[in-house]
Amino acid sequence: MLLLSSLVVSRLAGAEPATPPALPTLTVKGANYINAEGETVRFWGMNLVAAYPEHARADAIAKNLANIGINLARPHHLLRPGKDWNPDLPSAALLSYQGNSREFEPIALDRFDYLNAALKKRGVYLAFSAHFTRAYLTGDVDVLKTDDDDRNAWMSALAEMNGWPSKQSFDLRKLLPVVDERAALLNEEFVRNLLNHRNPYTGLTYAEDQQVIAFEMVNEHALEYAIICQNRLPDYWQKRLEKRWHDYAAAAGVDGGDIYKPSTPEAVALREKFLTGLDEAYFLRIGKVIRATGSAAPLTYSNLWRGDSTLEMHARLAEIMENHGYIDPLVTRNLKDGLADIGRTALAGKPFFVGEFNQAEGERNIRAQSPFRTMLPLAAAAYGDFNAWSGIVWFAWNHGKNVKIGDDGWAIEEGREANLGGMVADGMIIDHMRTAGMIFRRGLVAASSQPVTVWTEGPFAARTYQDLMRGKDTIEDGWHGVHAIRRAYGPVPAGQASAPWMTAKTTSPVTSDTGEIVKDLARRQLTVAAPRAEGFSGYLDNQSPAGLKHLEVAAAAFATVIAVADEDQNLGQAGHIIVSRTGLDAANQEINGPVVTLRGLSGDQWNFIVTRPRSRAGKMIELQAMNGVVTLPTENWHEGELTRQ
Repeated sequence: MLLLSSLVVSRLAGAEPATPPALPTLTVKGANYINAEGETVRFWGMNLVAAYPEHARADAIAKNLANIGINLARPHHLLRPGKDWNPDLPSAALLSYQGNSREFEPIALDRFDYLNAALKKRGVYLAFSAHFTRAYLTGDVDVLKTDDDDRNAWMSALAEMNGWPSKQSFDLRKLLPVVDERAALLNEEFVRNLLNHRNPYTGLTYAEDQQVIAFEMVNEHALEYAIICQNRLPDYWQKRLEKRWHDYAAAAGVDGGDIYKPSTPEAVALREKFLTGLDEAYFLRIGKVIRATGSAAPLTYSNLWRGDSTLEMHARLAEIMENHGYIDPLVTRNLKDGLADIGRTALAGKPFFVGEFNQAEGERNIRAQSPFRTMLPLAAAAYGDFNAWSGIVWFAWNHGKNVKIGDDGWAIEEGREANLGGMVADGMIIDHMRTAGMIFRRGLVAASSQPVTVWTEGPFAARTYQDLMRGKDTIEDGWHGVHAIRRAYGPVPAGQASAPWMTAKTTSPVTSDTGEIVKDLARRQLTVAAPRAEGFSGYLDNQSPAGLKHLEVAAAAFATVIAVADEDQNLGQAGHIIVSRTGLDAANQEINGPVVTLRGLSGDQWNFIVTRPRSRAGKMIELQAMNGVVTLPTENWHEGELTRQ
């Protein structure tokens, strides 16, 4: 009987080194994170939502995430006060919420610490937030001492807001510390307490721990956007905000009028400066608190496209940039795809993360688009490398209460249905996580050979929502697939307005300037052909997909297949290749396929070892190459390892 390779045995058994290697300290240099050797480090990440597992389960979760290639966790909703997601915990949040929001909840804190230590052992970094969906309670009032009238008015306003429906108050809680001194002091206190807290399982404070490689001030916020969207606070804060606006406008000699409906161009321009200025002041304030703890984690303010003014502020002050994207997974449907929208906030010279990433939200979208969601991992990995993005962080391994994780760290019921809030249960996406992650983290797809920087110059004022979201300089559809495009703020270079990406849409097939990625709208195919990795996702027809040298896919209507050399060799010379596959028939039903053939290999005798589904992991099949051509087994498998004997 042939023996499994030691590499495969170790992975299937979940074996770990007796002494885990130290997590390397990373720094930012230009648009990249680098290690001590000067090598670029990229992050294939996962959002962990209100995650407070018991210790044994935390170990299992960390092991499983590392085994599918995850090297960054983004803790999210850690301060969400509702108990419905974690009914076994006293408050189900990192804060106790007993009378005030100023004290840690001991059990949640212990589990948080242990999970982070377990992740660290397995080479997983962390991205932190200063907000984590926190709530404020009336008992917080004495964080700032004022008179009784003000004290009572603040508590009354907070009680009013806390009584509003979640959809009405959700964004207000995020903007509150930007305009309210007490909320700002509470956030300062939380950040200071969090970063100065010593994790007993690592022996380090979070401020001094190299595991924390990013820190955002607040998730998905910009004050200009919030006001243009007509958000209103309870009168206690609303009247103060409007008074500040009118005082600011008067000092500039402008009639401010209604902050929601400025009536003159001068008032529109001044409103932009006023609102972005408040965000900027809060960014600098919290940044100062973070640095005072000794933390050197790179900082960003927020995420999402919220207009040129907010992005220009990030260009001046942020050390890293982030965006979120829930997109149509069939990126071959249109010239402009969701990845182009995500890249809209990528800034020249700064590391760029997609901090939340998955298919489009909403029941109708999920129902219509889920059959094709396996195109997302390949597209994200290939275009992420092409654009030299620093990280792609999936949303989410766990979210809400509908997915149960067992003692082994996997979903109790793993299925083949879409579950963007509980990816631990989405077997079809997990099938491709490791192979796609190998492509992205190792930079196996070449970066753009002709990158483009698009410059925008002020003023940036927007009167309406449409003005804000359109922005000043629009890139024509399709060009993000041809060149890596980033934004910068300053004088517009001569000739930019007449550049092809500013004047006309490109045409299909859209081929990257490196020639390694082809998006064909007519054939609805995405192909990736790099020396050490090839991938295909889309509809099969009677012609060979563009550019593929080694990979051949057949016997399916829609398929996603990724093949990666797991060593520093091109596919043709590699002796160890990881392959993932999924396929659909014409009715969008999953099949036991497609048929996968690899051509141009070196060697005649091969072993194929099934690694997914987990129920068949370890199954080994001997294969014979004919003239360097190996057809992989047709029996049930979704991921496997091909090893030359």
